[in-house]
Amino acid sequence: MRKETLGYPVVEGYIQHWLVAGPQVILLEEPYRFDRPQDKLQIARKYSQPEMGIEGTPIEYGEYRIGKIIDKWRYVRTPHDHLIDLSAFHPLPCFLRAWAYTEIESPVEQEVTFILTAHGPADVWINDQHVHRHEHFHDRIPGQVRFQAQLQKGTNRLMVRFEQVAVREGPFSMAMQLVGFDGTKPEDKVIRIPTSAPDLQYRLKLEKLFEDCYIRQDVYARNDEIVVYLPDGQAASTSFNIRMQNPKGSIYAEVARDGQRKEPTQPMGFPYQSPEGSYQLRFMPPPQQFYKRNVRITRIRDFHTATNTYSTQPYGTYPERRSECLKEAARRGKDLFSEIAKMEAGWWKDVDEKMVFKAIEAVNRRSADSVILLCGLLGMLYRYADNEDFPSELRRPLEECVLGFRYWEDEPGSDAMDYHSESHSLLFHTCEILAGQHYREHVFINAVQSGEWHIEKGERLALGWLQKRASYGFEDWDSNTCFEEDVLALSTLASLAEDPQIFEMAALVLDKMFFSMAVNSFKGVFGSSHGRTCAAHIKTGYREPTSGISRLLWGMGIFNEHILGPVSLACSSYELPPIIAAIAADQPDELWSKEQHTSGDETAVNKVTYKTPDGMLCSAQDWHAGQPGQQEHIWQATLSPAVTVFTSHPACAAENDWRRPNYWHGNASLPRVAQWKDTLIAIYNFANDDWMGFTHAYFPVHGMDEYEVRDGWAFGKAGNSYIALAAAQGLDFQTSGDNAYRELRSPGTPNIWLCQMGRSALDGSFKEFIEKVLALTVKFEGNQVELEDLRGDRLQFGWEEPLL
Repeated sequence: MRKETLGYPVVEGYIQHWLVAGPQVILLEEPYRFDRPQDKLQIARKYSQPEMGIEGTPIEYGEYRIGKIIDKWRYVRTPHDHLIDLSAFHPLPCFLRAWAYTEIESPVEQEVTFILTAHGPADVWINDQHVHRHEHFHDRIPGQVRFQAQLQKGTNRLMVRFEQVAVREGPFSMAMQLVGFDGTKPEDKVIRIPTSAPDLQYRLKLEKLFEDCYIRQDVYARNDEIVVYLPDGQAASTSFNIRMQNPKGSIYAEVARDGQRKEPTQPMGFPYQSPEGSYQLRFMPPPQQFYKRNVRITRIRDFHTATNTYSTQPYGTYPERRSECLKEAARRGKDLFSEIAKMEAGWWKDVDEKMVFKAIEAVNRRSADSVILLCGLLGMLYRYADNEDFPSELRRPLEECVLGFRYWEDEPGSDAMDYHSESHSLLFHTCEILAGQHYREHVFINAVQSGEWHIEKGERLALGWLQKRASYGFEDWDSNTCFEEDVLALSTLASLAEDPQIFEMAALVLDKMFFSMAVNSFKGVFGSSHGRTCAAHIKTGYREPTSGISRLLWGMGIFNEHILGPVSLACSSYELPPIIAAIAADQPDELWSKEQHTSGDETAVNKVTYKTPDGMLCSAQDWHAGQPGQQEHIWQATLSPAVTVFTSHPACAAENDWRRPNYWHGNASLPRVAQWKDTLIAIYNFANDDWMGFTHAYFPVHGMDEYEVRDGWAFGKAGNSYIALAAAQGLDFQTSGDNAYRELRSPGTPNIWLCQMGRSALDGSFKEFIEKVLALTVKFEGNQVELEDLRGDRLQFGWEEPLL
């Protein structure tokens, strides 16, 4: 294979160009503990080996071998956080290994300090000599280790093998920085990537071109045209292809750019032309270059399509919406709950038994989310097993599955199931009650106890959970992620539990949840602050897990890919109190709501909501300021289903759900927030050596009727609602990259963000709103601010000072 090298500079000392192999996934068959670093270290040492453990010369798209696995080296250009990120969800406990290779061209022989950043253990080889190993685990933020190593003059082969023990969410990333390296001028292309590409300049030109192409939306609604934006000049003179595919590689559209067209945009169709779901735009060389000349450089841009129509006003009757819900869930055919929807609707001929067997198998393996599946299977057993159309071949596997499950962490066994999160703990108790009721006289295999014993235990634990939430609220307050799972458990208990105290309390907690959703929603968007969320659930109302629930209950929202909650409600006997639906539909001229959710200790959250017919602003007031965050969502402004605005302190560039916090959900360091009606102040105060070094705002201008960035402010208009954002350290509107035309960045610490909402009824035209905001007196001083808002109220707030 012909070998040449592509040259790249280091960026602030970081190596950003690698060849990557893996990860190798080794399932852990033996029972282990995973909750302590020393437990993971024990596992890592068992699988540690002194050899590299990989065969094959590293070259772009060349073959490598790991044991019996043969695959291709893939080129990775890291994003602006410098991290190779291989984070993923692992339903079963496993040990992970990955390899990253690059070459360093040193002008002289020299000793260099290497700073290796990783979540777990790692080994380093330079010129085939082992020079470093460390053994540590850092789940939330990767840890750093310094070591010195000698570089020879000329080419130095650098291999890093990094490892992780993964249980459910598996953060798995690595970065390498060179300190004191002679040869780091911007023009010095000291990082070399071996390649077999026949034309290096053509290969580099395509890489730069693909990096400069972008899209402006994360989610495309049914009638939104999917458009790719191209850089000037290069796009007109270079031939390349753009392929629209799903993550599994199925192609739905492809465009060949011939190098003659000069339009700066490339239409790719509309969402209604393809099934709803997650998609990728894959930028790639023309087929002749890609397949025959082996020019394999590509770039992926991810997005999602919504093919259903969003409802911003109540419509229809509950029976009509219920029928619509079941039909929508059934047609997706994506999982167990699609099959449950078919059974509930009586469409027995369409039931896919393979999906049910797949769920049973996952429960038998005790995979991470198997308790969700078991709750669905138990509901299926209760409601449909006696139906003459129920597949008889499912009955015995279902019984064995239920009798063999591990219903709580004090039972024998070791697995990846989550016993401690708020929503999953109730699911375990729900499953134990239902299983015990159905098999009272049977002996359950795992605990070697009777069904009656399981009923008593499940009811005792469930009642404690229910009483605590009924009295104090939720630890994961207003969680659009967890509420979906809570609805599954609570609606099942309210319908199928035999103990009156249990089913009445379950219905009561459902009432409380739905009341909170009704108060803290705007046009079907559950735009509250959240104790736990995911990036995809806050960037838009179209993908919220609670959206289908609110559409079913009071006619606002959208039936999307999250069918768990809507289907479980549609199958239940729970009845929503009419007053809650009326509250959800009500549009008061001004609503100022205050709530507290607490566990009776320091976890209390004081949340506020300000809502008008035109918009909503919500926040968690002064919640754990300065402490490390996870998946908390501290504040949000909602102007429409397509326009949600918020700020965060990112921990990394990754947006996958398995980094907690990531780029958009959670905060590396939590802000101190104060809100007075339609004005909000968020203060960030983190260390000067912070990994990302900036805070940012999600500001999706594609959903706005108008927007303007000027004089240190960003302004937006959606319908009759207005918003203005400013930051003490200034704003930089991003017009390229993964979040082009959706992101405002502000560097440095401390920093203070201001949000001022407005509406045409109070502030006139959008132009008048802008001029009024620009005329406001705002004084930033360190980590304090003093201002007069649009309503004439003078506000003072600081990192340590109260809101005055």
